[in-house]
Amino acid sequence: MLDAALAPTGGDSGVMLALTVTNGGDDPVTLRFRTGQRADFAAFEPAAGDGADDPRRSTVGPVWRHAEGRLFTGALGTETLAPGESATYEATWPDPPAGEYLVVGTLTAEEGDAEATATVAID
Repeated sequence: MLDAALAPTGGDSGVMLALTVTNGGDDPVTLRFRTGQRADFAAFEPAAGDGADDPRRSTVGPVWRHAEGRLFTGALGTETLAPGESATYEATWPDPPAGEYLVVGTLTAEEGDAEATATVAID
């Protein structure tokens, strides 16, 4: 069982995001990755109309996605988390526009079903 938590923090260079994934089970968990990407992050504006209950369902899509326009190595990779062990994956959303956003952090492992959300207000 994987647990996830997303911690956004503001800074001069943008919003720093940290997705922490913890093995909450009693057995080791091996995470298998198809590329060098370990996590993805996306920011959504609160939506009215379609997707108002969950902006990720909106037809508008995210205002920012960490993986968009980036290339990741094609090398396969694995990471094993012992019971109670955590791994943290980080990204920075540079120069976000003012507003309130739902930020979603998702583990990109094949069998890793771990996702966390946080609301971020940008002045």
